[in-house]
Amino acid sequence: MKKSRIPIVLLLVLASACRKKPPEQFEADATRRPEKWLAMEPVRLLRDYVRIDTTEGPGEERGAKFLQPIFECAGIPTEIVCPRPRRCNLIARLAGRSRRGALLLLNHIDVAPVAGQTWQEAPPFEGRILRGYLYGRGAYDMKSLALAQALAMRDLKSHGIVPASDIVFIGEADEEIGQEWGIRWILDHRPDLLAGVENVLNEGGTVEVILRDVRFFGIETVQAGYAIGEFESTAPAPLQELVRKWSKLHSPVVEPHPQVRIAFDMMANQLVSPLTDPLRHLDRVRRNPAELAVLPDRYGSFLEARIFWEGPRPYETAAGKRTGAFTVISVPPGVDPEDFLRPLLRDAAAAGIRVVRAFTGGPTVASPYPTPFTELIRRVTEVHFPGILFGPAPTAGGYTTSALLRQ
Repeated sequence: MKKSRIPIVLLLVLASACRKKPPEQFEADATRRPEKWLAMEPVRLLRDYVRIDTTEGPGEERGAKFLQPIFECAGIPTEIVCPRPRRCNLIARLAGRSRRGALLLLNHIDVAPVAGQTWQEAPPFEGRILRGYLYGRGAYDMKSLALAQALAMRDLKSHGIVPASDIVFIGEADEEIGQEWGIRWILDHRPDLLAGVENVLNEGGTVEVILRDVRFFGIETVQAGYAIGEFESTAPAPLQELVRKWSKLHSPVVEPHPQVRIAFDMMANQLVSPLTDPLRHLDRVRRNPAELAVLPDRYGSFLEARIFWEGPRPYETAAGKRTGAFTVISVPPGVDPEDFLRPLLRDAAAAGIRVVRAFTGGPTVASPYPTPFTELIRRVTEVHFPGILFGPAPTAGGYTTSALLRQ
């Protein structure tokens, strides 16, 4: 399940670029009353944004219209682009001294569905504040970062700061479920909206924290390839058999990408776990099937194709009882996940199983590293966290639309 809460102090750090707080401040944050938090504009905006159900469809249009005034009131021009009715993307552009070298701040408006889930701390679209956390679907993924991006652009404009290059904000639709009507559609049909863009900041990356002490800051430069499938059957047996047959993928073990080697070695230096040794010795792991088999998917997907299932699980519909299952296929960079998704869909069809949805991001490639832009991020990070380990951090087991922009 996606993360559903965000420490409110983290939102304020993102929005204001303030320095990290001393440990005693965390205790004060945990006991602060909700009305005190809501007196702060970033917190109030996040609460209101979380209250908008932006699950795919009509909510995406409402989300775009919620964000739009942040820019318009500051004099930053915007455009709402809807490839289909109510499947809307918000674009804002802060003019710099040049269009060349523009920076794209990318986020997604839609959130993962909540149907069938049990929420214990708070309802998913209430934005309740408890013990210094704001709870709700999208609080972490990724409405907090979207607001931090928007408020940073607004502050530049309100202070009369003209950046060297344009800064573009895109709140995209359809990132969670199909990736058809967001940045993929913009790349294909409205590339003018990305004019001059050379660097992109999006969700992803890794921050390793041990006892509130930040040890490692990783910037995502490569993802494992991915394919998504959702299935439904009127009887449980066919879907149970499909999941059993496809519980493991058969694929060659590959040479890890150079950035993966760098990242895993840095992570191993901070982990105090049985993973420390295998992450440092990937070549040995590649030659040892037993050792490779127990490597978690977030690491193993960079050496061989992996598949993960949720379900099968029974549920009720208006048409009667159904059994459903959801799968994520994760493959090393450069490998086409379609090669695994296609036969899986073929087997599902042969068994009379309905494919609710299926899509793939295609083979993934890496961004260059290091670059002047990543070095700038490193220098700023070290100002706030002196001596911190900094480097590439690959993403697997999940996905972002950054992969589409690297192709």
